Amino acid sequence: MSIFPFINSDEQTNAETPIPMAREWAWDIEKGDFKLQNGKPYIVEGIDAVKIWVYKSLKTNRFKHSFYSWDYGSELNSLVGSGFTKGAAELEAKRMIEECLIDNPYIEGIDSLSVVFEDDTLSISYSLSTLYGSTEVVTNAY
Repeated sequence: MSIFPFINSDEQTNAETPIPMAREWAWDIEKGDFKLQNGKPYIVEGIDAVKIWVYKSLKTNRFKHSFYSWDYGSELNSLVGSGFTKGAAELEAKRMIEECLIDNPYIEGIDSLSVVFEDDTLSISYSLSTLYGSTEVVTNAY
């Protein structure tokens, strides 16, 4: 019997296991509905799947739905009617966006993040670096 703790070799091999290909149901961001092929929804992979995950994560209110992890979603909705100045709200939105996206294992970085509140619309643009390459994203969150 040893006084030293045993190291489970399974845990070491799991840490080195590559993550599976990113997959999501194809989503039409403009229409807010599934994309269809031959009348049926289909799955996309890679950078397209990551972009859909990002869009849905930013649109989902964190802590509102019990079937999502508490790490999933954003708190951007809390800025509505918050009383922050425009500049403070934009800074807080940047923090919330980075916090929302940073836990995704497929995302390596977020660059050139720009947030603008105009009237009742939150416009977001950024460069997203993923395991599958980089892409520019422009969207309205609220």
